[in-house]
Amino acid sequence: MAEDIKPKPPVNTAEWSQKYLQLPEEVGACQREFSLEYGPHLYGIFAAFDDPKIEEIYCMKAAQVLWTTALLAYIFKRICTQAGVFLGMFASESAAKKFALTKMKPVGLATKPVAERMSFSGSTRDGNTTLRKVFDGGFLELFGSNSPGNVKSTTASFVFVEEPDDANEDVGNQGDSIKLLFERTKRSPVPPKKILGGTPSQKGFSRVDEYIRLSDRRVLPIGCHECKQLHVLDFENVHGWEADSESGERHEIFGFNRPDLAVYVCPHCGSPWDDYQRKENIRATVAAAMAAGDPLCGWVATKPTTTVAGFTCLNELYSCLNGVGVHSLVKDYLEAEYYASRGDTSKQVVFINSKLGRPYEYQDGRDNAETLLAHAKEDSESQRAEKVCPSGGLKITVGIDVQDNRLAVLIRAHGRGRRSWLMYADEIYAKVSTTSIDDPVWVELDRIVFAAFEHESGRSLYAGAISIDSGGHATDAVYEWVTTRQKKYPAVKIMAIKGSSSRTNPPVFSPPPAGKVLNFQNPDKLTKADRKNVKLYMVGTNKAKDYLSDQLKLNARGEGRFHFYRANDLRADYFEQLVAEAKVADKTGRLVWKQKPGCPCEFWDCEVYAEHAARAIKIHITTDAEWDKIEVAVTQSDLFNEAVPLVPAKDNAPRYTVKKSTFKRRD
Repeated sequence: MAEDIKPKPPVNTAEWSQKYLQLPEEVGACQREFSLEYGPHLYGIFAAFDDPKIEEIYCMKAAQVLWTTALLAYIFKRICTQAGVFLGMFASESAAKKFALTKMKPVGLATKPVAERMSFSGSTRDGNTTLRKVFDGGFLELFGSNSPGNVKSTTASFVFVEEPDDANEDVGNQGDSIKLLFERTKRSPVPPKKILGGTPSQKGFSRVDEYIRLSDRRVLPIGCHECKQLHVLDFENVHGWEADSESGERHEIFGFNRPDLAVYVCPHCGSPWDDYQRKENIRATVAAAMAAGDPLCGWVATKPTTTVAGFTCLNELYSCLNGVGVHSLVKDYLEAEYYASRGDTSKQVVFINSKLGRPYEYQDGRDNAETLLAHAKEDSESQRAEKVCPSGGLKITVGIDVQDNRLAVLIRAHGRGRRSWLMYADEIYAKVSTTSIDDPVWVELDRIVFAAFEHESGRSLYAGAISIDSGGHATDAVYEWVTTRQKKYPAVKIMAIKGSSSRTNPPVFSPPPAGKVLNFQNPDKLTKADRKNVKLYMVGTNKAKDYLSDQLKLNARGEGRFHFYRANDLRADYFEQLVAEAKVADKTGRLVWKQKPGCPCEFWDCEVYAEHAARAIKIHITTDAEWDKIEVAVTQSDLFNEAVPLVPAKDNAPRYTVKKSTFKRRD
């Protein structure tokens, strides 16, 4: 009787999987019985699965490292030994069905303890479906990440995410699908387990890379059979294939390189490893760590944390599967480089993501924020005080980005040869009204953008065009501000704008459709802009960002076309925001600009809007003769000196207190 009530010791996943798990041929297995001889790196991952102190396990990995098999082993072991409510999320329902039918079903049917507890018949009479499996003590439900009803399910003791980089980032405007899924474990009566793993996508946008950064970032150093020194396996250590002469027959893809001669070379002693020795070194290293009682089975945490295990640098060099080795890796590398040299980077992306298990970084030629700041400090054209227009600046444009609690304002001067100079970049913090412009933030905006700017010639210059975002926040207030200011300041081209989402990649500036007839008798067919009598200008944001990115590249090469103002006066985050977006491939392969998670980009958007304003007043096609006339007007007399001043100069004008930016200037 005492034996019956004594708690059973936890079942080890590594032992259970090698005792029971069967891999039929249809899942692509090279052996019937599952064996960790083909994946010794999984010992450490299984140990984390089994550790009750570890609540979350993340893995950023290459494609052929047995992750899906390991996940199935843990799922089935839990079903057989520790039943409960289990939830699995995939990018889409079709991906969930593919997993259920091509992975879970054949392995489950072949694994006797699982087949005895779960039905794979397809009949719904026993409560089972393709995506929902009932068993004694619980059930397993698989679903796609695009439905809030699926993600916001019942409380679960174990949840997992497959390929998180493809998961929905906003489910029905209710939040991130992964975070919503993880919320399901909060009220679990037993210690919960959250597992997330997949191949990374693009650097700065990879979800699995983002989660790895929150973990203890474990790596698996492997010992050399010659020098016994440990190191993390890296493709940079694969050598012997490089062509040292143009001898022999030239291959169409590989050239004179010889992938068949490639070997892995120990970075410590230079000893070459063939594929057999590489696999033996991995097995020996893990076995030695386990024999010494290492609870991580050879893995080493590089960042201290107690409850989140992260497995990284898991590339195909760690695979001990048949047919996976350095020769095939080098062939894939050379093929990727061959097509990349001809403008097709798709194979290069696959190699970095799926073979090396690393995020791919698109190179757009821009420097990082620190380098841009260094260039600005060295550039003689960028040593002016804030709001001072340089001698070469002859027209001024303004870009305004509207947020819920602030306005970001950027002012840029333009001159010959498409040179431009930043004059102002800051934010005005306030509660931006969604319905009217009574908030003092709009009065402060007037004082900034309609002011007379000091020109280095000693004269004054006013803004010629202003583009203000109306697409997402405080739209009613923006429309009111635009219509009232257009009447008050007719000399300034003031435009309400909205970024274009068209896949046709429209131009930076295009005028609103001419001759549009509004039917006020049918108000349901009128847009908000129509009802407010506002002309809405669409901005070709993709082309604008391409142009600005090119300007930043030219500046970095010393051609000096894109200037700033004195670095000590600039906001500390200005240059970070200039590189807060990167051009990456969307799901269709089309390159688009996308914001990096957690990186504000209001000033980058403002630069786009200021460029839109510049195109609106045709700065990009102004001829030298026209610039001559503008220069004469600027340097010989105050521009608009015969017109009514843009901002009435009244000593008794009411003053408002508006919360300004709290960002410090640079030292």
